[in-house]
Amino acid sequence: MSKKLDTNLLRSYMMGAADPVRGSKSNSSMFGEEIDLHVDSTQFRGGKKDNKYAIEFQLEALDAALDNAIMKGKVEIRVIHGLGKGKLKEEVHKILSKHPGVKYFENTYHARYGMGSTIVHFK
Repeated sequence: MSKKLDTNLLRSYMMGAADPVRGSKSNSSMFGEEIDLHVDSTQFRGGKKDNKYAIEFQLEALDAALDNAIMKGKVEIRVIHGLGKGKLKEEVHKILSKHPGVKYFENTYHARYGMGSTIVHFK
């Protein structure tokens, strides 16, 4: 009996964004608080992805995570946006540059995510 390989889960796991046992994304790790903005087809109605809806969904998740981190008194969080074509990263950086609670943010190399994440420092 063989199991079908979930390529989306494998990709997320390889990028450090998924738990290989539960198949879910992690919000925290030994590296500190994280928010993973990757989405998969199970998060959309009918299993179909609409790019416009997907980015709105991701940015709403970012906004909620920022507010939650600030309420909890966090000093920083890591936002995992991935590489792709850079559209999500660009939108994330626009939001961070205007957010009143953000002191500064930096998109530097990370051993686990490469250039696919941004560290956010709060005021």
